[in-house]
Amino acid sequence: MRTILVNLLRLGGMQLVIAATAIVRNKVLALRLGPDGFGEFMQLTLIVLTASTIAAFGLGMSLNRNVAAARSHEERQRLLAQANSVNVLLAALLVAALAVTLLGGPGLLELVGLSADARIVLALSILLLLVPLEAAVQHRVAFLTALLDIRGMTAGRSVALALGTAVTVPVVWWFGLAGAAVQLTLITLTIMLFLDRRCRALGYRPWALTFDARVLRTLAAFGGASLIAGFTLQLSDVIVRSTLIRTTDLSQNGIYQAALSITHQVKAIVLGSVGSYAIASLSQDTTREHVVETANQLLAVVLPVAALALGMLGLLSGPALYVLYSAEFYEAQRVLPWLLSADFVHVAIWVVGAPLLAMHRVGAWLVLELVYLGTRVAAALLLLPTAGVVGVAAGHAIATVVHLLLTGGYYFFVFRFSVSKRNLLLFAAGTCVVVIASWVGSRVTFDLTTYAVGALGMAALGLLYAQLMFGLAAAWRSLRGVPGGGGEK
Repeated sequence: MRTILVNLLRLGGMQLVIAATAIVRNKVLALRLGPDGFGEFMQLTLIVLTASTIAAFGLGMSLNRNVAAARSHEERQRLLAQANSVNVLLAALLVAALAVTLLGGPGLLELVGLSADARIVLALSILLLLVPLEAAVQHRVAFLTALLDIRGMTAGRSVALALGTAVTVPVVWWFGLAGAAVQLTLITLTIMLFLDRRCRALGYRPWALTFDARVLRTLAAFGGASLIAGFTLQLSDVIVRSTLIRTTDLSQNGIYQAALSITHQVKAIVLGSVGSYAIASLSQDTTREHVVETANQLLAVVLPVAALALGMLGLLSGPALYVLYSAEFYEAQRVLPWLLSADFVHVAIWVVGAPLLAMHRVGAWLVLELVYLGTRVAAALLLLPTAGVVGVAAGHAIATVVHLLLTGGYYFFVFRFSVSKRNLLLFAAGTCVVVIASWVGSRVTFDLTTYAVGALGMAALGLLYAQLMFGLAAAWRSLRGVPGGGGEK
């Protein structure tokens, strides 16, 4: 467990920098653009991220799995070079197609609820450069994670983010929506350059190109499924958000994005890249004993941390939204309980779903992902007319529960793997805490009594986790440095 904890802490450190810089950028965007402009920018970003998902061709997940299983330096280099070739070809085609579509008229923008005025067209034109850059970053992060080069990869990416944010924040303030597009593009470019540097330090050529039918088939076996799932995810998000904008207005998309961003940042800080790390670890040894042991260790590490972090965010949602955005975004409090509960459930899905990819059950994994995304869209569109933006978040939560039930069923009844009773209790306790804390927090903007009671509840949960994982007496002896209090390693 110690190795897992150390690597997750390193990933968490990188995610802390990612989240901190994103918080700064989002704060500037919120103040400069307001809910309407924030909603516009996120719709434009969704268009470009959907295109970059196609350019990446799902090869991030495939690199993560296949590089981890590769046995030689040359084989790993061929995998990366083939991924580069796919990215370059598809990105060129996609950027050209989007540019022609944009020049041909306002149809694309109107389809996603945006007007085709000059500032939006300019921002989207700048963001088109993001398509190959974002795909390249996905490939390099997956490649370095598969090598378990956690320390080097996290350090380089963290420095790039901090540097890029510091340099480009004034650009957003001066140029508004177009400045936000420039900022995102330049930061992604900086991250890619730092990751390229890390690849070279390990003896790999980050932009080598090749076409090898055998390697392409190997990558496509996983990449095709990931592409379908990733593209469907982005497309479903575009559909739901476009419907939200047409049903309500752009500000509601900004409210939803504020809630989504804040939960994403906290989840990223405390959980790092749990899913990618799980796949990379399990791909190296797929014996039943190793899978069950690794899954239980991961759950024991991430469930307590996720419950405390997400629960505390839910409790302090009012102050968090004010500090990270502005008072105009308080409406996002109504959305947060649903999103936070879904995020906690997703932690378990990351872990129990990882063996499907590690053990080549790609078809089953894809079906589960598509059922989840289909349920998410259907539930959101069904609830949206009556519940508005809250209905979108509720649809997301409902779909996540369905996903866990189906993925857990596969884990238990098809693979016949097991989860310890301790982890089942950790999951049940964590779910209760996140739901209750976020629901209570959404009812107040700022109330010291509520926060004091909630903090006591979180402390009690922390003691429960310590008792379940180590035993309170052993944990206390360990803290005091008394021999005999080592706990589980």
